[in-house]
Amino acid sequence: MKSIFFFSGLLFSLIANQAYAQTPDAVVSSYFQGLNNNAAVASGALQKAAVKPKPSRELTPMLMFAKANWNKLTPATQAKVSPFFLRPTDANATPPISGVTLFTQAQETVLNTTHFRFHYVTTGPNAATAANVGNFALEVEKVWTQEITTMGYNPPPSDGIIGGGNSLYDIYLLDVGSAGIYGYVTGDTQPLTGSPFPNSVHTYMVLDNDFAFSQFRYADPLVPAKVTLAHEFFHSIQNGYDRAEFPAFLESLSTWMEDKVYNTPASIQPIKDNLQYIGEPFTDSNGDGQYTNGEPFTDHNGNGLRESGSQDYPELHLDSFGLAGSNGLEQYGRFMWVRYLSDKFGNALIKTILTNTGNTAGNNTYAAIDVALQAQGLSLAAAFHEFGIWNVDILKYQNGADYPIAWGDRLFNNGAMNISSDATQSLKSFAGKQKHLSTIYELVNSPNATYTFTTNGSALLSALVQSTVGGAYATQPIALTGGQGTWSAPAGTTKVTFVISNTSPTDDTMTWRLTDGVTAPLPSLVTSSGSTTTHSSSSGCMTSLFSPYIMAWLGLLLIPTLRRKKQ
Repeated sequence: MKSIFFFSGLLFSLIANQAYAQTPDAVVSSYFQGLNNNAAVASGALQKAAVKPKPSRELTPMLMFAKANWNKLTPATQAKVSPFFLRPTDANATPPISGVTLFTQAQETVLNTTHFRFHYVTTGPNAATAANVGNFALEVEKVWTQEITTMGYNPPPSDGIIGGGNSLYDIYLLDVGSAGIYGYVTGDTQPLTGSPFPNSVHTYMVLDNDFAFSQFRYADPLVPAKVTLAHEFFHSIQNGYDRAEFPAFLESLSTWMEDKVYNTPASIQPIKDNLQYIGEPFTDSNGDGQYTNGEPFTDHNGNGLRESGSQDYPELHLDSFGLAGSNGLEQYGRFMWVRYLSDKFGNALIKTILTNTGNTAGNNTYAAIDVALQAQGLSLAAAFHEFGIWNVDILKYQNGADYPIAWGDRLFNNGAMNISSDATQSLKSFAGKQKHLSTIYELVNSPNATYTFTTNGSALLSALVQSTVGGAYATQPIALTGGQGTWSAPAGTTKVTFVISNTSPTDDTMTWRLTDGVTAPLPSLVTSSGSTTTHSSSSGCMTSLFSPYIMAWLGLLLIPTLRRKKQ
């Protein structure tokens, strides 16, 4: 599959500290301004570094975010977004995206299936062939069968006869590919339906009319159409539960669903489009946990370059969205978090989580996950740490052979190098604090000492031990008492990977250090104001910048430079 780098990634960062947080209005206004600028680039109306942006699927969660925060938007920002909440055939509609034209009800042809109503035209820039529409119709009914009939999700709330003319779910075909968009799900200006959940809303879908090779670079246009239908229709289902959850979680759910529609069922030809978001698997020949030039890798898109993805950025918080340093892919690549949950506990757990989000209005993503996991005898904290372990020991996943290992921070050789965070050989390329719900991996070859870990945060720590080069992993949890724990290398250990998880969903102040000898707890320092802070001269991750209570996405200047050397 062709690699996708989201053209608006620069506009999508989750904001950091509450003191610096962008308002919902600033986030939404900037995004939609950038959307139209980049649509002009995609259509060829403007030149930008002589490269057109790649197609994108991230418009839907921004629309959900805008609608959930509507009363916090200024009239000027509401005016930018409002065209997305008028159907393409509405008499008052104006093109929501630069370069995209609309059509009227008088011009449209409709096709009704069991559950859907397609609206399209056969001439002009939005023209769709009867064959394409027929194929889309067949595929989206398969999607309905898998997501609703087989997996048991609630169907999207019906819109009655609003706009579309009957109670079937409406899909409008427009040439949004000319603006670099696969498709999106949006809703009308009507208020919440309130049924079956407090935040339930009815929606409709806008889909590209033909998925032309010139725009999407797929040899078979039905491949991106299939994946988009599976992905976007699950957003339609999510809107029927609660549109106000973390956008990154909603995106990871829809990307996971691509697997469930076009990978898992044996009767359907697998489509592994979502692998583009996690990075290409590689053979770690030198054992440093990172891809190095010359190492063999799986070249999914055939461009001769090892593409990066979310597995290369485990230090990003679980709810981060479109950070530029990760090429804006991590929220999609986090389908592996959902895949971990479903592989371990079954698909029904994901439906339980979505139901839990729907039962409480507003953003309660992590509480909903924790409640569902507690019923399975696990907590969010314990599950997240185990997820970090699986991301190194990837064959624990059902599809693990398709996944790259998570990127290690640094390799220390022969157990001889001092790895204290306050030593000359410090934990290189991180400065500050480890983010909430993030993971750092420290690797030691031929360990021969007692290693001490000291932290001031909600950490869980395990050692993944290998007795042969490239051999099987044995997981050894390391108990922490008062923020400190030790691990001694068993005789014959070839390599250990320390899995360091910040398991708090809210705390970005976790610091830690790892030494090859006994060390005292982190000392306290007195600041100029007289308050007490915890010292760490290097610690494990990037500077703390995110408060998960702030649902905002712009603020790239606040995100520190990441360590990757991309190939």
